[in-house]
Amino acid sequence: MKRLLSIISMVLALTTSCSSDFLKEYSQDLSRVNSYTDLDELMVGSGFLGVGLVANADYYIQIYNTNYLPVHFMSDELDENLTPPTDPDQSLNYRKLMYPYFTWQQGLYLDYQQKDTYDDQEKSYWNLSYNHIATCNMILDEANRLTVKDQDDKPLANKVNGEAHFLRALYYYVLVNLYAKPYIPSTAASIPGVPVKTTAYIEDKSYTRNSVKEVYDQIVSDLSAAEEYLKDLHSPESIHRVSINAVYLLRSRVALYMQDWAMAEKYAVLSLGENNQLQQLIGASEDVFPLSKTNVENVFSMGGTILGNILFLRPGGSYYGTPYSPVWKISNHLYSLYTSNDARKKTFFQTKDGVGNEPSYHKIDNREESLGVYKGVSDQFLFRSAEAYLNAAEACAHLGKDQDAIKYLTTLRQYRVKDDAPLNLTGGALVTFIRQEREREFCLEGLRWYDMRRYAVDQKYPEVEKVEHSFTTYAYINRQYIPQNTNYYELSTDDGGMVLDIPKAVREFQNTIGSNERPIRKVVRSKAY
Repeated sequence: MKRLLSIISMVLALTTSCSSDFLKEYSQDLSRVNSYTDLDELMVGSGFLGVGLVANADYYIQIYNTNYLPVHFMSDELDENLTPPTDPDQSLNYRKLMYPYFTWQQGLYLDYQQKDTYDDQEKSYWNLSYNHIATCNMILDEANRLTVKDQDDKPLANKVNGEAHFLRALYYYVLVNLYAKPYIPSTAASIPGVPVKTTAYIEDKSYTRNSVKEVYDQIVSDLSAAEEYLKDLHSPESIHRVSINAVYLLRSRVALYMQDWAMAEKYAVLSLGENNQLQQLIGASEDVFPLSKTNVENVFSMGGTILGNILFLRPGGSYYGTPYSPVWKISNHLYSLYTSNDARKKTFFQTKDGVGNEPSYHKIDNREESLGVYKGVSDQFLFRSAEAYLNAAEACAHLGKDQDAIKYLTTLRQYRVKDDAPLNLTGGALVTFIRQEREREFCLEGLRWYDMRRYAVDQKYPEVEKVEHSFTTYAYINRQYIPQNTNYYELSTDDGGMVLDIPKAVREFQNTIGSNERPIRKVVRSKAY
């Protein structure tokens, strides 16, 4: 018991707590872990990411659990809205917080005035995964020490073990795709990844980074274990718990990142065998938010639903008679990918609220009247059947099975594009189309940054992109924000900026971990007002 209490104390010190009432029904007393039920409660309370929620707090907005917010701001999905903002609340503060990520700065702990301001924020993203990995390690260690009492106890034991392996794989997937170079089969064994720790006990040692290959090997190992434990769990109690389909879908995604096309196709097909339903967006009302907890495509979801209100805090609201405008808008690059007959153009985005709102976020409910309501789905970790179709299509295209790839694409687009013309593409042109379809389908769901990384190192069809972002400084005069200066920055997906540096606090505490070579990001042009 002393050993268990020591581990529990470590987990309590490392893990973050959930700030919403969503999980309050579960016991957080970790001092009496003596059954799989206790471990299951620990899993819910500390294994999964905290629920993202945006709530009213008098005249202010309270935002809980931003989780991995920067992944939305580093890609080419968002542009700064250059219409002077009217919103005096936290959206502008988050704009400043995202500055080092949105403009791909070398020092992510520095604010736009180059002051050492964001040290705690920078290390929080690193700690977030490792804190939850520590919980998963503890659960797996304790599960290994418990005895399955009878057949009725076995399904819960399998669920606990399976979910812990799945979640640990998911957290390492995030870490290696933020803090290491993308996977290239020929070099992955020699490129530094992130430290891998699978033990529950505290180790007094200096940590070094495992190779990218070793991290991916751990991810695959965990998913293989999860697959064995969860093979009979086809219908979990909710999309907030892990099913065998979630394992299949993540395994397919990881195989894409490893450029293991045959494995990616295999697991995408297995996933479709569990759920091949698609949401019909053709003819859907523009007032309906397409992603919700009742979507037939849902496989698994955890974590934040806060992006919509950070981009546009109060759609339709006003400030001293002036309509609010979004701080960020959908990028011209992204919006131009949708044809006029693509239903996603009207259901994923809206153009009716606010000044300069052309267009803004509309995927998950961000209405002012819905503040404080948990939406049930995540804007960062939502797994749904549409991904299985596109994973299968991409894998088939790389394997030279063009007609199979087109079949998967056509099936998906029948639910998205009215009067869609038949596809007649092959080779590289087909792969490019599939990549664009992924952009259209999964915009602002946390996948685009990772996709841009892997496309740049694709061995058969490499794709290097250039992205431009701006950052404007304002003066607040007579209850208005007056622009002072706009600086523009550029990223090329092969210039080293696709890898975040190891957080400064981590490097200083464990200098054996080292750092990543991240270039200085200079202003390429500027506009004064």
